[in-house]
Amino acid sequence: MKCKLYQTPQDFLEDNRGFLLKYEAAVQLNLGNAQSHCGEACRPGLLFGRYEEQGEPLLLFGNTLPWNLCLNAVPGEIRAPAAATELAKHLKQSGIVIHGLNARKDLCEAFLPAYGGTFHMRTGMDVMVLEVLIEPPRAPGHVRKAVPADLDMLTEWGLAFQREAVHESPSEKEIQEKFSQYVEKETVYLFEQPDGTAVSLAASNRALPHGAGISWVYTPPEHRGHGYAQCTVAEICREKLAEGKKYCTLFVDKANPISNKIYQKIGFQILEDCFDYKLNEEDGV
Repeated sequence: MKCKLYQTPQDFLEDNRGFLLKYEAAVQLNLGNAQSHCGEACRPGLLFGRYEEQGEPLLLFGNTLPWNLCLNAVPGEIRAPAAATELAKHLKQSGIVIHGLNARKDLCEAFLPAYGGTFHMRTGMDVMVLEVLIEPPRAPGHVRKAVPADLDMLTEWGLAFQREAVHESPSEKEIQEKFSQYVEKETVYLFEQPDGTAVSLAASNRALPHGAGISWVYTPPEHRGHGYAQCTVAEICREKLAEGKKYCTLFVDKANPISNKIYQKIGFQILEDCFDYKLNEEDGV
């Protein structure tokens, strides 16, 4: 088993093109992070590599601080956990800082004890994929793109989403800046009642070679149970598939089985799991 490190994220993308395209939805975090840093050189805080055997990849990894280390492997690859263990030892011995880990369950179970320190799980998620949309029942109202005038509301909802979904409280400025960029790129969608009241949010801000990632799905508690989120997500899927995307994908909290069922009703299926662990600050390298 050999560890291969890349000089640039672009080298990582080119050398693993076949793997990344074949398992595109499952590797979307690593893929998106590498694409975002294509023009940069790798360094400890921007590290991409793989473990391979006879030239074939067993485990892909990307460390893009301040985000989590992300691991990906071929589904069912029984040698991948051993590679995750070796990676953990290598990072620890090399003094390479990580803030946390995103990976499927078997890789987390191999990596975390080998790396040491104290990790806490933020969320356990399912990666879901839709290739054919099953039309949901229509709720009264329509979906529209968010505009700058919606920014205060989007910031409030974004903060609520972060507290509820990942149990974090980012600054208002951070969330406002994110949504300002999303609105400018026209990637934020709102479900609006006939009287003009916005009642649900979703975004499509992760473009993949053949798919579209959906995130920030949020409905305020007082508007839940009416199918607004389902209709908003369905509209994004309808639009992206019509544009030629082969699939849409999103992450669903395992602790929220209601959302899982809602998405399955419109055609989403679980691809694999993905757990999000954070390393306690006092245990950092």
